[in-house]
Amino acid sequence: MPFTLALLIIACSLVYYYCTRTFNFWKDKNVKGPNPIPLFGNFIEVFLRRKHVGILYNDLYKEYKNEKVVGLFRMISPTLLVRDLDIVKQVLIKDFELLPDRGLYYSKEALGDNLFHATYDVSKTIRKHVTSIFTSRKFRNNFDLFVDRADKFLDYLENKTMKKSEFEVLPIFRKYAVDSIMIAFCGLDVKAYDDDNPLCDFMDAQIQTPTYFIEMELLFPGTLAKWNLSAFPKSVREFCQQVVRTGISNVAKEDSLNVKNNLIDVIAELLKDNKVAKEGEDSFMQVTEDMLIGQVFIFYFAGYGNNSLVTTYALYHLAQNPEVQDKLIAEIDEVLEKYDGKLTYDAFREMKYLQMVFDETIRMHPLTNSITRNVRTDVKIEGMDLVIPKDTIVVVSPYAIQHDEKYYPEPEKFEPERFSPENVRQRHPCAMVSFGAGPRSCLGSRYAHLQFGICMAKLLSKYRVEATENTVKTIDYTAMRLLLTPSDRIYLRLVRRNRQ
Repeated sequence: MPFTLALLIIACSLVYYYCTRTFNFWKDKNVKGPNPIPLFGNFIEVFLRRKHVGILYNDLYKEYKNEKVVGLFRMISPTLLVRDLDIVKQVLIKDFELLPDRGLYYSKEALGDNLFHATYDVSKTIRKHVTSIFTSRKFRNNFDLFVDRADKFLDYLENKTMKKSEFEVLPIFRKYAVDSIMIAFCGLDVKAYDDDNPLCDFMDAQIQTPTYFIEMELLFPGTLAKWNLSAFPKSVREFCQQVVRTGISNVAKEDSLNVKNNLIDVIAELLKDNKVAKEGEDSFMQVTEDMLIGQVFIFYFAGYGNNSLVTTYALYHLAQNPEVQDKLIAEIDEVLEKYDGKLTYDAFREMKYLQMVFDETIRMHPLTNSITRNVRTDVKIEGMDLVIPKDTIVVVSPYAIQHDEKYYPEPEKFEPERFSPENVRQRHPCAMVSFGAGPRSCLGSRYAHLQFGICMAKLLSKYRVEATENTVKTIDYTAMRLLLTPSDRIYLRLVRRNRQ
């Protein structure tokens, strides 16, 4: 019995040591931050799904308002939250080569080799090949097709909502997001507007529901890659694999809904060559189906998840701020009249206030929970007596920065004019980082505006959006979704405009 008790005490002591061994990391560097608790660090509310990680970073950002950086622990992993915008610029732009990766690595066979999570050596090579998808020429050439898909969505929306006093916004606009992203990048019609097709809601639940694999990786770094694990269910990979194979088959048959030079076209060419030259090097990188499945995954996730949310948030704020909606509708009407009622690429580009509405929406509700960087080699933080050692994670919180009164007075107020050219010029370049900044900034930011803008222009040319008695007064976020998602359902009403 004494021997067994001794073993138990030793085992508990070893576990306690492992779960607290890093907790002097920031004290030793004189970096202020909250006290961690064993095993969970400062992540217990995130772990218990009581608070979204994006909101946790915002709370810490506010708590340490006089600090340039805050030291915290994601479980037992030391993490530096950056508050100072000059340091943000150093991390994301100036010293990017010293912090090129995002720091979360999981199995390459399980979606890990995508543009977002792959090492920078891999991502910059892939990025070179997919950049052609996002050119102005590509958008112009396919603009009419994108508008046609928006028209199909508007028909669906009318059938679903016009006989009702209100409708739930997010699930319906999720269908538009899925349809438009699959058409634009994969040339596939997934029948998103067929209510008997469960694809949109099923894949949303599979992708957006957080698992505990992330916390496991924070406790035992390298586990996901070593044991061939992913942060996402197997069904997500199977779906993306089917998209790749169906898309490539359609390319061979020239049956991809006339969207040329899309992601599937690029994938087909890469698979044909089987290898690509590494960017800036004299060596080659092997191209595998798993790598290409990963790109479909990240394009799908970013394209549908972000668009459905930003459109939902924008409509909510327009309903709550009718004077902003009036101004946006007036611009849409004026520009469309100039182009004989047709939404063309040139007409879209003239809708400057529409761009401001988009920017203000993603300021208030960023599409990125946090921007993370893994220190490749020791980094001296400018303006501080602080060196961040290799393999430390550095975090930037778009939500916290973009709700800081120092940069955006009355940050909870919806004011698109904040993004007029003159106001943008007066702010620090890193005061708006919803799409990141630097070499690993979001490649699809221009497409996100296009996808959003086409839908909004078509919708508001025919309807106004209004709040109902069931519309929430304020928006809170659920901890049960990966992206910043409303905890309450958002109900609105469409009212047909009486245009003279």
